Amino acid sequence: MSVIEAYIGDLDERVRGSAGAKADLLTEAKDGLIDAAEAYREGGVDEAEAERRAVADFGPAAVIAREYQAELALRGDIGTLWKVIVGIPLIQVGWELARIWTYGDWSRSGNSHPEWYMSVIELFGVLVLVPPVIGVVALFGTRRLGRRLDSVRLGKVTRWMVGAAASTNLLALLLLTVGTSVLDPSRLNVSLVCNVLALGWVAFSVWLLPPAFRPRPALAA
Repeated sequence: MSVIEAYIGDLDERVRGSAGAKADLLTEAKDGLIDAAEAYREGGVDEAEAERRAVADFGPAAVIAREYQAELALRGDIGTLWKVIVGIPLIQVGWELARIWTYGDWSRSGNSHPEWYMSVIELFGVLVLVPPVIGVVALFGTRRLGRRLDSVRLGKVTRWMVGAAASTNLLALLLLTVGTSVLDPSRLNVSLVCNVLALGWVAFSVWLLPPAFRPRPALAA
């Protein structure tokens, strides 16, 4: 095994994360090392020494692994932000379309809505728009802050934004569920399709929380 292959293997064992993103980083590192070693060989250095020098210039595996681990975590968090931006509005629109298709207009219930419940509906409508907005702001912020913060600190900011978006979405759902239960529990049972989508909405929101608050993967010693 060459010096470069051994070094890349060491990095591979130390870093945890998405297989695809990890492979991209390792491939990029290997290509860079091969190019550096080639430059040394063109300067008259033998192959083994050229690879040793290229690896030494690249940096200790433990240090590079920490940088790569932070980069992989950040990429995962950005992926979660995209899920917030796309997923929540998609589920909401799907629920509304299912409600129109399976139930029809709310007026068919024949019951007027008290003023306090209309306030709940309005607040829900505002809160449910907040998570995608947070996601868009966070994505824009990562590009701007990426010039000033390293991957570790930028990852912390991004994870907190994901947590805020998921928490706000759950708060909106809880508010609507409790308000509707107080008014008339039977209204929670709109239709089978709507019920399935509502449960999926809750599950999706809960699924978003762990990536925001769980510890980052530990590096191998």
